[in-house]
Amino acid sequence: MANNGLLFISNVGKAHMVCQRASKFVRRVLYVNIKVNSDIENVIPAISKQIDNFYIKAAANCGNLDVRLMLKPSEPKRDIKTNYPIDMILYDSELSKDIDQLKASVSTVRNNYKLQSIDCDDISHEAKHENVKTYENVALGGTFDRLHNGHKILLSQAALRATKLVTVGVTDVNLIQSKKLWELIEPVDVRMKRVLNFLKDINPDLEYNVFPLKDLYGPTKDDPKYQLIVVSEETLKGANKINEKRVEGGLAPMDVHVIGLAADSHPQRSSEEEEKVSSSNQRMRLLGTMLKPPVPNPHIPDWPYVIGLAGGIASGKSTIAEKLRAKGAATVNCDIIAHDLYKPGLPLNGTIAESFGPDVITETGEVDRRKLGQIVFGDKEQLEKLNGLVWPAVIAEAQRQIRALGEQGYKVVVMEAAVMVRAKWYHYCHQLWTVIIPREEAIKRIQDRNSLPEEEARQRVDAQPTNIEQITPANIVFSPYWSYEYTQGQVDRAWQQLQDYLATRQ
Repeated sequence: MANNGLLFISNVGKAHMVCQRASKFVRRVLYVNIKVNSDIENVIPAISKQIDNFYIKAAANCGNLDVRLMLKPSEPKRDIKTNYPIDMILYDSELSKDIDQLKASVSTVRNNYKLQSIDCDDISHEAKHENVKTYENVALGGTFDRLHNGHKILLSQAALRATKLVTVGVTDVNLIQSKKLWELIEPVDVRMKRVLNFLKDINPDLEYNVFPLKDLYGPTKDDPKYQLIVVSEETLKGANKINEKRVEGGLAPMDVHVIGLAADSHPQRSSEEEEKVSSSNQRMRLLGTMLKPPVPNPHIPDWPYVIGLAGGIASGKSTIAEKLRAKGAATVNCDIIAHDLYKPGLPLNGTIAESFGPDVITETGEVDRRKLGQIVFGDKEQLEKLNGLVWPAVIAEAQRQIRALGEQGYKVVVMEAAVMVRAKWYHYCHQLWTVIIPREEAIKRIQDRNSLPEEEARQRVDAQPTNIEQITPANIVFSPYWSYEYTQGQVDRAWQQLQDYLATRQ
């Protein structure tokens, strides 16, 4: 099976039909190019009509294959260049007589490439297409996280209508924080690179300006050269606002081309996910999957295999820990260890009283955790002082318990700790799994659970590492924000991947 292939077709209407057949021979990137025997201008309307159909059908039938419909059909004496080297040239059977010419036109083909013919039924003559109006300068914007087929439709329709320049604003940090699971969105430079890579592949003849978009308007608000903006149905309001600003500034409004939303036909699409093809769905499907492979840790024993479980207050760590315990893992709860170390008569109890005053000790000699929390949450210096007293004792006891559980025969031990990331206790683990929920949801849960005023709940959340800090070192991320079943599915995926991995360590 080839990594990257280039498929030649004799009619753009065949594109979505042959794509599925070609996917049996190519695993990574499949370029599709139309062989033109007539005036290229007559092909553009047909391509416009087929772009949506092609990418929607590809999403349903071609799995994870990265498909790219090239907007510049092959012509005599025209070199075809691609970002990815071509391992296989595929062609529909009608082009057999032209194959030598087609092979010679591909400048990025590998020396040891393979040839593959694809049979395709004839298609009936299609109705006349509407004309496609073109513009020198076309603009569009979006998050473009993990470039998917919905993005490809948007970018392709924009590039098809441009004769000179396509400007793409890729939303930067300040515009993404309202997105679902925004913490998992790729860095803006990665998203920009993928957008530019795709655009150059589908039409290398245009000029592209891909930049980080820091507000709704970008350069389109006051630059007269932009004539068309391409948007999806859900971002049409944004285009209207931009045009309002242009008119206020004395500029002509841009024409607006609206792209319909593509339905998500993923076979495992959950009712929790959106019905449209979206980056949000893709991020949700990352939950419970390996985001980065584990790195061997020579500083701890090979067994038992220790999973560090991190997450902020009220994030649902204990729920995930319970589900992992049901799978057969042993658990060590560092928060419970810390609570036990606070008990009367133990050294830590007296040390806390000496450090924070006798008011944090109840009449029965227990540490009043609420009073202690009021002192340390919101006061970084006091919190660090408490951590310096508690953390060494907790991790020492946690490691003792892990060794004991290993001696009892447990292969996997989950070490749960609210301070896992801040204390860097994941260095004592083989993997780090992190649990996150939206900040506002965490505040609400703390208010409800602890009967705290909103301000105090916010202080507790803000005293901890952010979700971004929690997931940066993580191998796997969970979010028990949706239904019980959706959370269970995340745990099932993670556990199965772990078992597959551990089987290689036997």
